[in-house]
Amino acid sequence: MSFRDNLQYLRASQSMTQEQLAMLLGVSRQSVTKWEAERSYPEMDKLLKLCQIFDVTLDDLVQGDVTQKAATPVAQAKAAALRASAGAPPQDVCGYDEHMRVFARKIAMGVSAILLGVALLMAVMGWAEGHSPSSEALSLIPLFIGIVAGLALLLAGGMRHADFQRAHPFIQDFYTAEDRQRTQRLFAILLVTGVALIFAGIVIMALSDGASELIQLELAAVMMAFIAVAAGLIIYGSIMLSRLNVANYNQAREMALAEGDLWEGLQSMDAATLRSTYTNEQICTMLGVSEATDDEIERARSRLSRKHRKGQITGSLCGIIMLIATIAGLVMLFVPEYHSAYFWLAWPIGGILCGITCLSVNAFMGDD
Repeated sequence: MSFRDNLQYLRASQSMTQEQLAMLLGVSRQSVTKWEAERSYPEMDKLLKLCQIFDVTLDDLVQGDVTQKAATPVAQAKAAALRASAGAPPQDVCGYDEHMRVFARKIAMGVSAILLGVALLMAVMGWAEGHSPSSEALSLIPLFIGIVAGLALLLAGGMRHADFQRAHPFIQDFYTAEDRQRTQRLFAILLVTGVALIFAGIVIMALSDGASELIQLELAAVMMAFIAVAAGLIIYGSIMLSRLNVANYNQAREMALAEGDLWEGLQSMDAATLRSTYTNEQICTMLGVSEATDDEIERARSRLSRKHRKGQITGSLCGIIMLIATIAGLVMLFVPEYHSAYFWLAWPIGGILCGITCLSVNAFMGDD
């Protein structure tokens, strides 16, 4: 028997779906589908993991006939456990919920740390103004600490999340109705609290009208501290709420993997090679075309190329915008002629311009 036949038999014998097997292997469901359709072949580490899951040897799995061998006690026990758990509620076998909780905390704390650094800078700027240059330089320490701490949390959270997505392309939805209701209540509480803190900060700042410049700066620092806490609460609640949409997570990962495979295939294969590798129906499904003709394949190749070029242009323009915003913020901070307590506004404005840039590029560069 072929590897495909052995894999199909072993999976069916243990009443295991493609999604469940993909989850155990840390691959996408699409990968398992390709293996069983003989469109691709698993790497050695995945083969060894398959041997462990089904308790068979590598020779039997790859070129043997597993249907002719009696199931081992280990395989029988696994099959019995699977049948016993068939009607049980799905479990979080990948640690998805704990990962998303940690991810939400790191992202929320990272954003809050940066904003709190700005608030501390504004609080000490009034004290340092008019003192020695060394005092003014020391007043920047809270800002740098906040930025370093915030970036460390954001980068650590983002890299860990990217690693988790690569390791677990498919997650079985295990959340109950009670979990969803509890998270929705948490989000509502955090959102209302965050909005209330922002409003309180604005009210405090409004009370500074007519006060001295030092008092205005101190009250602005209090407002920024309120905004920092509010941003952290709202971001945490939003990520916690979005984690419930497991279907969206699976769809996004599958689309990313499929698009990556498709782009790689179109880059390395011409139309004739594609037709010799895949059936016409498969090509039409992958490329989203009605016919697998040379013209349609070339149009699909052009469409994907344009999409990748659009992403590169957007990334480059946003990088330039944020670089200019950083230069502007540093100039307002360090150059005496432009010294301003609101230098930090350069980065939010840069973020808004990046959003406008993305919308503009999408509007003027279609995929078709």
